This record gives sequence, structure tokens and C-alpha cells, in this order.
Amino acid sequence: MTDYHIHIGQFDKVYYYADRVFSALKACGVEEVWFSSTTSCIFFKECPALENNPELQAAAPSAKDLYDGIFEEVGNALCAAKETGIKAHALYWCLPDMHKALGLSIENVMKNFPYEGFKIHPFAQRWNLSDSFTVAFAEEIFSYAEKNGKRILIHCGEDAICSPLLFEKQIAGHPGAVVQLAHCRPLKETLYMLKNYPNTFCDTAFAERLEIEKINEAGFPERILYGSDFPVTHYKKIWPESDPTQEELAEFLKDYRNNGGNLYEM
Repeated sequence: MTDYHIHIGQFDKVYYYADRVFSALKACGVEEVWFSSTTSCIFFKECPALENNPELQAAAPSAKDLYDGIFEEVGNALCAAKETGIKAHALYWCLPDMHKALGLSIENVMKNFPYEGFKIHPFAQRWNLSDSFTVAFAEEIFSYAEKNGKRILIHCGEDAICSPLLFEKQIAGHPGAVVQLAHCRPLKETLYMLKNYPNTFCDTAFAERLEIEKINEAGFPERILYGSDFPVTHYKKIWPESDPTQEELAEFLKDYRNNGGNLYEM
């Protein structure tokens, strides 16, 4: 079984260690995962959002320190996956402001690390496609993905800033890039993209069963990918005050499934 949408790293108040996440999934029958690091959402000094908050800006890591930290974190996660016996694919969480601050190119990032695709979260990072740098950055990602057979996972939601239609121009212009529209929402826009662009898929992470059934009935069962969003599901359900152990994570997954539930219904 493959889970196409999971995470490791810092999520709000809790740090999810890769070895614990992978071991919990492995214990529940998952053999392969596509993951990204939620540590990427930490503010760094150069973030425009901190320009008027000197106290937070002083406490935040620099863009370079955060980039290097995530680089090391994901590398350790891949080692943990090997030790766990689970096949893991790392997605690079793309941050326009970080690339602008550091002068990084996508090609240099991918040359220096075995990332197998990209993660775009237009709500968390507020992608502004009226900004010339952001538009060029998006084009760089889609072009690289198409030329090199890499996956692009895009967070989608009800808010206009993270509509499945947001990157329609790039998706249409790069039909060779595999694009995964997370969460199947909104349903109408997700169906539109699936009908018009054969290179698009959707995943079940935090999606309602009814929406998944409608996508299936519309004739796209092979374009629905299983995604749990674990361990974000754990955090939303348990609201832990401390880092959960490997055993606690595994127990959470087992209990929920034994009760007849599905992770995406939480």
C-alpha cells in the first residue's frame, strides 16, 4: 500500500520524528510513502510577514539556517525509512520567499539532494501569481518537473488562494508534469481539472467520502490517490502536548481503523 500524502517535522506545537511516523505507517500495512516536511512552514528572518515584527524576526532562524536544517532533516528521514523498511520519496516544499532571499534555483536544489518531487502550499505561503518573481518560480518548478519526471503535490482548499484552478496555466502548459491536487476540494473545481488535464490526480487526505464517491462516479477512479495527511490527522484528533512515541502513533492508526474509520474522514 502506498500513502501519497504524509509529513514529518514540526507541526504547530509538536515535532513528528520521521522514524516514529514511518514505523507507525509500516505497522499498519503501508509499504511506500511520499512525504514532505512541515518544518518548512516555520517563519524565517527574511519573511515579509515579519518585517513589522522585530521581536519575532530576531527569534526566527535565517532563511539559510532553515534551508540547511530541512536539508539535514529530510536526509535523516530517508535514512530512517531505510532502517524501517519502508520505501520513501521526499518532496521539496517550495518557498518563494526563501528562494528570493537566498537566490536559489530549483535546479541547484535538485542537484544537491535526491528529492523526487515538489510540494506547493499556496495557503501557508500565500503564492501571489501576480508577482513576477513568484510566476517565474512556479514556471521553474513545473518545467523542471516535466523535464525530469517529478511529481508536484499542491495543497487545495475552499479559499481562492488555494483553488485547484490557481496553477491551471502551468498545469496546461506542462502536460508531462504529474500534478496531485490534495484534499479533493472544492469538488467542482477538482472535477474540472481532472476532466480537462490528464496529468492531474487528486488525493483522499482530509477529503469527505461523498466527494471521493462523486469523483469515482464521474469516471476517475484511477486518478484518486490514497493520502492520509498523517500525522496531521493525529494532531487534529489528539492535540498532544508533547511529542508522541512510535507506539502511540501506531496505536492511534490501529484503533481508528479497527473502529471502521478511514484516516481522511477525521
